Amino acid sequence: MELLLKCTALAMFSAISTLLIRRINPELSLAISAAAAVVILLSAAMLLRELTESMKELEHVFGSQIVQARPILKCLGIALISKFGSDLCKDASQSALAAAVETAGSLCAAAVAMPMILTLMTTIGGML
Repeated sequence: MELLLKCTALAMFSAISTLLIRRINPELSLAISAAAAVVILLSAAMLLRELTESMKELEHVFGSQIVQARPILKCLGIALISKFGSDLCKDASQSALAAAVETAGSLCAAAVAMPMILTLMTTIGGML
């Protein structure tokens, strides 16, 4: 909760700063926005370590059955990264690049999820 409050405060400060600077220097306003976003993401990355440790603990308790959760976490990461990249491109008025980032993110998520989907289909096929 504390991390979220700090991240929100930084985002609000950055947003106000970029609004004030945008008229004078649009490039600098984009750089400020991108830098704030990177700081926020790096701060949130600490939570990723906790998720990874929890996954290891689950693997230890349940064995290989929980391994299927890894692609789900990878897809979540891909979604977050592609959303962030797309929004930065949109802020820079580059909608075509934003669409390309979103498409690449979708394809990456599909590639990560495909082995899990194949395993699921094989399991269902074995039951029939």
